[in-house]
Amino acid sequence: MNPPFCPNPACEHHHDDPGQYDGYWQPFGYYTTLVVGIVKRFKCRVCNRGFSERTFDLNYYTKRNIDFAEVERAISQSESVSTIARNLKASPASILNRIDRIGRVGIAMHADLLPTITLKEDLTADGFESFDRSQFHPNQINLLLGKESQFLLSFTHVTIRRKGRMTPGQKRMRAFKEQSWRAPRGGIRSSFGRLLRTIDPLWDRSKLNQLVLWTDEHQAYPKALGDVAPLASAMSAGSFVHKTWPSTAPRTMLNPLFSANYYDRELRKDLAALRRESTCFTRNVSNGLMRFVCHMVYHNYMKPHRIEWPQKDHTVHAEVAGVAPERIKGQLAGLFTRRPFLSHHALSEELERIWLKRAPTPHKTKPDYLPRYALAV
Repeated sequence: MNPPFCPNPACEHHHDDPGQYDGYWQPFGYYTTLVVGIVKRFKCRVCNRGFSERTFDLNYYTKRNIDFAEVERAISQSESVSTIARNLKASPASILNRIDRIGRVGIAMHADLLPTITLKEDLTADGFESFDRSQFHPNQINLLLGKESQFLLSFTHVTIRRKGRMTPGQKRMRAFKEQSWRAPRGGIRSSFGRLLRTIDPLWDRSKLNQLVLWTDEHQAYPKALGDVAPLASAMSAGSFVHKTWPSTAPRTMLNPLFSANYYDRELRKDLAALRRESTCFTRNVSNGLMRFVCHMVYHNYMKPHRIEWPQKDHTVHAEVAGVAPERIKGQLAGLFTRRPFLSHHALSEELERIWLKRAPTPHKTKPDYLPRYALAV
């Protein structure tokens, strides 16, 4: 394998295209490992940085090979981390490490493919509710999907304050927990605003004169729309329309919110931590979001848009949304082998937050561990 670019972010050849870096590197010996045997080393002629062929591998710095494809399959088919660890004869920490690696590839893949879409359909947005660490810390995962394609364009996460009817004992417990950690005020409005800011870069007004966004009747959504200047301006001009539909309406295919309702069901079914009344739940927000990203990759780029038996049409949700099949195929080819570099991808605010594991977990005082190879920019 020839190195595709210099891994040193400060080098002028860090952003070289494949083949462009040829001539700027030289062989620099080798070293041996118990995992893969002999590993070739290289040296950059420009910056003198040494590196190896493992530097560009998804297994970089691992001490054992674990089947990434099996981890991705299991996560997206409702298996818990402990179950995967038991089946693969690994520790839960090793499985979480591999999920992080797949998740970062998925983030890079989605960030690269999303700009190739030109919106040609209405959009649907909704809030999926679960909880973080305990039921005293509910969360809302805001989803933005294509109305017809069911392609997940983007999502945001926020931990919110427990609401609804509570017993006196539950109220006292909430007050006790809030002495050390309290959910941010206006979290739903701000997180939904982050979700809406991903719309305008995808909207080519010359090809889609009017864009319609369907949501339920949540009071925070119109306020969040007012906070996003491009959409607020387009709404005043009549080119952007916000329509609502009752969340209590039957969840059939005739419901304008069907794509969001459908994805809600898939999340409950496919992710162990999001099942109701289960011993599986999200104990660490950053880890939970990495699992969510793994499922997003499965849903958008692997799962057929329509399931039938026997399966004749393998068109995936991303293709229906407008992503070229050859682009999807090229990205999937490196899903379990290619190490992504943060500096090579233009990430949204939320995707960068997930990559760097900056989502706070209630009552957790220390930041989540982030290895140096993930932080490299």
